[in-house]
Amino acid sequence: MTLTEPYYLLLLLLLPVLMIYQRRQRRKEAIRYPSFVFFEDSGRTWRQCLLFLPPLCLYLALACLIVCLARPQVESTGQREDREGIAIQMLVDVSTSMDTNIKTPEGAMTRMEVAKRVMEEFVAGDGDELSGRPDDMIGVISFARYSDSICPMTLGHDALVYMIQELTINDRPNEDGTAYGDATALAAAQLKEREDQVGQLKSKIILLLTDGENNSGEQMPLQAAAMAKEWGIRIYTISLQDENEPKVVKTDNGTFLQPQASSESDQVLEKMAQHTGGIFRTAHDMDSLQAVYEEINELEKTKVQEVEFMEYDEAFAHFAVAALLLLLLRYLLTSTLLRISP
Repeated sequence: MTLTEPYYLLLLLLLPVLMIYQRRQRRKEAIRYPSFVFFEDSGRTWRQCLLFLPPLCLYLALACLIVCLARPQVESTGQREDREGIAIQMLVDVSTSMDTNIKTPEGAMTRMEVAKRVMEEFVAGDGDELSGRPDDMIGVISFARYSDSICPMTLGHDALVYMIQELTINDRPNEDGTAYGDATALAAAQLKEREDQVGQLKSKIILLLTDGENNSGEQMPLQAAAMAKEWGIRIYTISLQDENEPKVVKTDNGTFLQPQASSESDQVLEKMAQHTGGIFRTAHDMDSLQAVYEEINELEKTKVQEVEFMEYDEAFAHFAVAALLLLLLRYLLTSTLLRISP
């Protein structure tokens, strides 16, 4: 226990002065007798023996009130975690090519279904490698020929997961295509606008998942990446494609397996990531796509800081109650058993 204003304890020095003053006052007001001869054999009653209690209650009550003035406080230490989340825009391709089946542990599923499953696990966790992103503001943008903001950046991840589950492939022929340049520009603009609203964000990233090349839209992918770089946004690009089989090359020195060169689309996606400080990865099934999201999850960790703090709780109430009870006891004693005159 500590005292916030201990100098009030100096008032305790006045209690002996008050005690002496009251004792002298009682002597002045006492009934005077010319001689004590008649009282020599009378003895002392139990009431006389307890006459010290009312003054004692008064002095103890005053002492408690003085301690209250000194503001006693009880210290308690504790710890808390300060978490600084990340702003994330998840971009997903919903063009008709995402209806292609790929391999999963549960059998064949479309690229769209696999992408939705992995995105959901990234947000909410899978109970294993992905722990979820509870402290991050996350939004979802889908794109085919046009970009649509499916869910604005939010900390309400239950609604976000529901929006991801409701994603469907764009089956309108006049809107089919792939415009991830426009989607990236939209995501970057929303991240910049969010930062202007809430202040400096620790980290801003875009997760771009596509299975094709940019063939629609007004913004070129590298132009959108340059915009993101200017605003301090990292882009992580993922190309979901068929597994590339190495090409068999026969020479005079033997037969060799030569890896196929990256497609023009993959080269663009890789440049987008490199220019903004992100990474580019390819995936061909559920396991490889989960591995990419796990890697990004490790790279973009929420900042967690343990802070020790000291709390002070006011403890004067106990002394105030004690003073009240002592004054009440004094009143009862002086009004009943220990009443004196004058």
